[in-house]
Amino acid sequence: MEIKSIQTKKIYKNIVEQIVYLIREGSLKCGDKLPPERTLAEMLNVSRASLREALSVMEIMGIVDIRPGEGSFVSDFNVQPFLSLVLPLLLKEGSTEDDLIEFRMLLEIAGIQLVIKNADSNIDQLNELKEILNEMEQKIDDADAGARLDVKFHSILFSMSNNKVLIKVLEYIGFILERSVKFNRSVILQKHDKARDILNCHMNIYDAILKRDMALAQQAVEKHFELVHKCM
Repeated sequence: MEIKSIQTKKIYKNIVEQIVYLIREGSLKCGDKLPPERTLAEMLNVSRASLREALSVMEIMGIVDIRPGEGSFVSDFNVQPFLSLVLPLLLKEGSTEDDLIEFRMLLEIAGIQLVIKNADSNIDQLNELKEILNEMEQKIDDADAGARLDVKFHSILFSMSNNKVLIKVLEYIGFILERSVKFNRSVILQKHDKARDILNCHMNIYDAILKRDMALAQQAVEKHFELVHKCM
């Protein structure tokens, strides 16, 4: 792998940018171990102090996983630690949560197009969605199970988009929403009638995908989020 020498004022930022570039172009992959600090600092032509600063930033962002006694490894871009830090700021404004739900709804309405487009090549995932719906119905009065299955449904659903960026963005937004005070699936699902309504929304989304009906699928996603918003 080719690493360029760093020679700018904002050293740690340039180190982060170069590591991210190496990951994006495939020279570094998830799980790869970075060279030892001394070696990497020499390769980048930076001080070990600047390198440590960059590594600390990347660990917070979820880009690398620093394991004491083992070294630094490329992570799967888990930004949950970073989001945990900024979450209080994001939720400081009362409308932020509504904005996030609206943004996620727009993404999912657009994303369902890709889900339907790729449905024929994702039959196994379609079958998984059906199994989840069956389990959701069987456990209609189990709020905790319903919340877990709801998350699983959307996770599998949008893996069918085959768009890694979309999947990650939705994952991050979901992470924020699930940790806010108001948005709590288990609370919504504690009422039998609401749990049934949520289940029906998911069934409608699934049926629309089976029919390869894009307009119907988008409408089903929109109604799902309208219901979630009303239950908040």
